Amino acid sequence: MTADTGERTAADGEASATREARSTTESSVLRTAVRRIRADPMLLVPLTVAGLLVAVADWIRRVDPIPAARPHLFGQTVGIQYSLFPSGTARTIRRGAALVDLRPPFLAGAVALELLVVSAVGVAGWLTITRALGTERRLRSLARYLGVLAVLALLFRVLENPVVEFDSLVLGVAGIVVLSLVAVRLFLVPGFLAADRRFAPSLRASARASEGWGWTIFWLILAFGIASWGLAQIPVAGGFLSTLVVAPVHAVAIAVLVRETDETAGTTSR
Repeated sequence: MTADTGERTAADGEASATREARSTTESSVLRTAVRRIRADPMLLVPLTVAGLLVAVADWIRRVDPIPAARPHLFGQTVGIQYSLFPSGTARTIRRGAALVDLRPPFLAGAVALELLVVSAVGVAGWLTITRALGTERRLRSLARYLGVLAVLALLFRVLENPVVEFDSLVLGVAGIVVLSLVAVRLFLVPGFLAADRRFAPSLRASARASEGWGWTIFWLILAFGIASWGLAQIPVAGGFLSTLVVAPVHAVAIAVLVRETDETAGTTSR
């Protein structure tokens, strides 16, 4: 046997082992996440507290004089309410137009409420992911995590919580494919941010790590999106339940895949 043949055999064996590991994990990410939560119930605590705040914010929006609305997808027969960062689905939203011409005290109160909810959900998701990863918690990691989450939240507020709709079947299929590919490639970004990587390296790491896991991540996104939408339909407690049930599993599933892909690829870059 030549040296080249030996190297190829070793490489083939390593690739086979990697495929086997991935195949095993692909069918059990959700079960692994649930087992982790059962073994460590503290993983539920941060997002449970955040869920209570989401429910309280829903109540405040309903009773205060500033107009609030229901999310567009609440009028659909079936909806997918997926968020890149682990979070629940609020039953009420505040549109940007509702804040125009408000007196300063009312404006300050409305903005403070939205910032408080986003910050609480962000900190809770970060705490859950870092605990599931078993990684050291650093303030700069939290700052990056909250910074990206805040930018996305602001973008959605500016765009009035957009809903993607298509006028034709062809455009619909093409749009779904494109959106799915983007969502799959970005799925692990929160995990890499929580693991103390900068934003650009997190994007690259997520895109690279998602290769070979596309269908697994796609079905996870679909499951989380439908479950969050469905639980949010429950009167009064919907925002709390979607945050309590879906967000922790989402966060731990991200951690499971980040650890698996890091161990498989042996990546340590920041």
